[in-house]
Amino acid sequence: MSPLRVAVETQFAVRWATGLGVYAASLASALRARRDVDVVELCDPRFDLWRFDRRLYWDLVACPALARRSAADVIHLTGGTLPLRPRRPVVLTLHDLVWMRAANRGRFYVRWYYGALQPRLARAADAIVVDTERGRDDIVDGLGVPASRVFVGGAGVGEEFFSIDRAPADPPFALCVGTVEERKDLATAVRAIATLPDVQLVSVGPLTPYADEVRAAAAAEGFAHRLQLRGYVDARTLRDLYARASVLVFPSRYEGFGLPPLQALACGLPVAAAGIPVTREVLGNCARYAPAGDAAALAAALEEVLNGGAATAQRVALGRVRAREFTWARVAERMTALYRTLV
Repeated sequence: MSPLRVAVETQFAVRWATGLGVYAASLASALRARRDVDVVELCDPRFDLWRFDRRLYWDLVACPALARRSAADVIHLTGGTLPLRPRRPVVLTLHDLVWMRAANRGRFYVRWYYGALQPRLARAADAIVVDTERGRDDIVDGLGVPASRVFVGGAGVGEEFFSIDRAPADPPFALCVGTVEERKDLATAVRAIATLPDVQLVSVGPLTPYADEVRAAAAAEGFAHRLQLRGYVDARTLRDLYARASVLVFPSRYEGFGLPPLQALACGLPVAAAGIPVTREVLGNCARYAPAGDAAALAAALEEVLNGGAATAQRVALGRVRAREFTWARVAERMTALYRTLV
């Protein structure tokens, strides 16, 4: 069987590779490792997408032009957005419906583009890929598309997280990884950890205007001196923080997958998370859960984890095993099978 030529959108890995970038780059790498796939990356390293005008230019002009020149059998767009007239066949990875579900704020034109126009365009994809079964239900319900057109592709965790040598810092700190935006609900983590003496909170991820609300919550709790909003950090610094943290806190109210807590499981870092359906699907019984938005319950969960004990040790041990189930090679295998059905 001749190799399948697939054009994969990897622009999101330029400069600040958050969840979108990690997904795109990891999928492309796993596909390249296969003998039955020839990968063409849709990417222009001259600019990043961390401004709305750049994202608009990429979606509507640059990416379609690169796709046309790729001579690919299948186009796989990984950032949840489609051009007005996509090349066929086209696969769209749609991690979530953040803007449709009003889980984030933004200017009116940003909300219209992501929350109104793009959902209409998404329905034109030949196949929509999601990360979880719960995410699939959300997409089918939100877009009104047949379930037969929505496929669970999953996500993976990099091998480098399994080799992290942990040495928790003293005094202890809780680590929160992800863009500082409203749906991630970092303010609830601030209110929870403020009740735990001597525990610090280190947040890494790009900052949005929501960071001001987080700072205000910290000031109101007398917690500002124990809060670090580090912004985006490189991969080496991130792994160092996973090594030195005592717990990963994941208070997010809405997710399509949630990669940071899976990375934490891989390196043996205990996790305290909001018990939303997606998080429970990914982490199973390997995390300590609290109701989303409940600072008191999250504080109790964090205190239990920080105190150690048999239950925490068991969750950590199970977590290392569970994380091994999430590999990018398996994701690439599922994607290749899907691509074949469309050609």
